Amino acid sequence: MALDDEHTAERAAELAAVAEHAADGSGYERPVYVIGTEVPIPGGTLEEIDGLEVTKPKAALDTVEVHRAAFRARQLDNAFQRVVAAVVQPGVEFGNANVVVYDRAKAHDLSAVLDQINKIVFEAHSTDYQPPEALWQLVEDGFAILKVGPGVTFALREALYGLDQIADILNPVLDGESLHTAMERIMVADPPNWANYYHGSERQLFVQRHYSYSDRIRYYWTKPEAQAAVQRLFARLDGVDIPETLISQYLALLYPAVAAGKLPARPKALCIAAIRHALRPYALAARQAA
Repeated sequence: MALDDEHTAERAAELAAVAEHAADGSGYERPVYVIGTEVPIPGGTLEEIDGLEVTKPKAALDTVEVHRAAFRARQLDNAFQRVVAAVVQPGVEFGNANVVVYDRAKAHDLSAVLDQINKIVFEAHSTDYQPPEALWQLVEDGFAILKVGPGVTFALREALYGLDQIADILNPVLDGESLHTAMERIMVADPPNWANYYHGSERQLFVQRHYSYSDRIRYYWTKPEAQAAVQRLFARLDGVDIPETLISQYLALLYPAVAAGKLPARPKALCIAAIRHALRPYALAARQAA
């Protein structure tokens, strides 16, 4: 259950007080702050979504004012002057299997509120998987901070699984596990990071564990067993000349750069390129706010 606005603002002010104290005498610039009372649950929604209610303009204004009062109560007026953004819901979100794309017409009234808030922009939460044109429109409409997380790790998983398929063709596993098989075993043995998020039959759960937009598999890549599985995959492809045709088949987004000689067909380089490819639309959109 979400806290009411006052408690949320009080906690934010308490955190700001600690941050300001830590900044005293540190030699670093004073921190800036992002405030908000409508932060969604991490990792996207738990089910398929058809649409979302955009934050009401009054609610956005109230968020700023309730935080202003909470900061003032702790004599943090100077810190509040460094609030750069407020988190709102502009009508974007993703579930396990679908994405709600930004509709600027529905967010028009919310965007107009920025004229009444001095030096503050909006942070758009859960902008993962938004198409480039939607990201541009978000920034143009004042949602200048674009939060992305699972969309990036999803791209990494795609690259790793693509390499896993390529390795199965070029250097088949004879006495061990493929990466996909290893990750399934690791996740099934340790379900807390996905069990409350995925629902359905055993086959549906299998698909969601590996291919959900929520990308709960991201919580497993740092586990020693998963890291060892990735290293085994890389070792299978070490020194192997990966044909461009297999890049086209299993890592199609990276094929143009590989074919043009701009990207080496090596596992680590391909994974990094996949991540950069996912981040590039955000970087391009965010430049509008610079």
